Amino acid sequence: MIERYSTRHEDAVRSFNARIHAGGSRYKLPVPSPPGLDGFVALDGDVVRGGYFVKHQPFLVAGEAATVQHLELPVSEGSVDPTYSPIGVQILLHAQRQHPLMYSLGVGGVDLPLPRMLATMGWRVRLVPFFFRVVRAAPFLRNIRALRDTRARRLGADLLAASGAGRLLFRALHLLRTTPSLRSRVYGAETVESFGAWADDVWTLARPSLTLAAQRDAAALDRLYPPGSRFVRVRVTRAAATVGWAVLVATDMHGHAHFGDMRVGTLVDCLAVPGHERAVIDAATRELVRHDVALIVTNQLHAAWQTALRRAGYLSGPSNYAFGTSRRLGAALGPDPAAARVHMTRGDGSGPIHL
Repeated sequence: MIERYSTRHEDAVRSFNARIHAGGSRYKLPVPSPPGLDGFVALDGDVVRGGYFVKHQPFLVAGEAATVQHLELPVSEGSVDPTYSPIGVQILLHAQRQHPLMYSLGVGGVDLPLPRMLATMGWRVRLVPFFFRVVRAAPFLRNIRALRDTRARRLGADLLAASGAGRLLFRALHLLRTTPSLRSRVYGAETVESFGAWADDVWTLARPSLTLAAQRDAAALDRLYPPGSRFVRVRVTRAAATVGWAVLVATDMHGHAHFGDMRVGTLVDCLAVPGHERAVIDAATRELVRHDVALIVTNQLHAAWQTALRRAGYLSGPSNYAFGTSRRLGAALGPDPAAARVHMTRGDGSGPIHL
């Protein structure tokens, strides 16, 4: 039986978390239920065997306003005990029945158990492409784990860092990928403390270019990235009109699984009047360079943003950030090529966690 998570389930959820932790799982259900999320638990009598959460969000779906749910934290005891393997399927089927317009984001690579299970249920699952730009080659080479997984690679990376050849290498790589922009000088950019009516204008003008996107007006943005938080907001203008914005964060990593102890800049979120994406990328890059980051990273699904990143000299790398749409949501979007106009960033889903 699956029912809504309430305070009376909290002790049983704690016991569930202890069991799956002992079995080696790094996941758990939160106690108490997080504000703003609806939780559900799978019960075996009074014993919790799994659960999931959903976040309700206003979205633009194929030109129409709709409420869409983000699937969060689906976890079951089947992940550590085969006896309960069917629980995971029951949880996902319940979630899909209760919330037919649903998506998942950031669930790891498409070969992991959850994305594979979603695909068997008729979901469309794809990776959100990953882009990066090396700003300071020496700390990048000394910390990036993907280039330091063997002794030979560690020696090579250290040599490139110490000799200065790495700086020249990455400068050349980015320069070769960059398409000169004759219009770059006509744009202005400034950091702002909050979003205003100008963000509403950008949202209105961007909507026709999107088949799926979370609402990105000023009110929604200030809820996601509240004034006084660690986020850096960049407003981009041309001839006194706002043409786009970006949300950034600079983070000092410590023992990170991928980035070691680097200072990493992230383009978390962005939106632009169609045709001005490159200007927003350039402004975001300049701002993160001012924050002394060694590396800039971002995940972008919309084709226009991918093109802008490539023209701005960004390189692409392997992505582990998967995006899935339920059958009903996928049908509302139409043929799969419509994914080119789906706008998903690190600001969607659970938001920019772990950054």
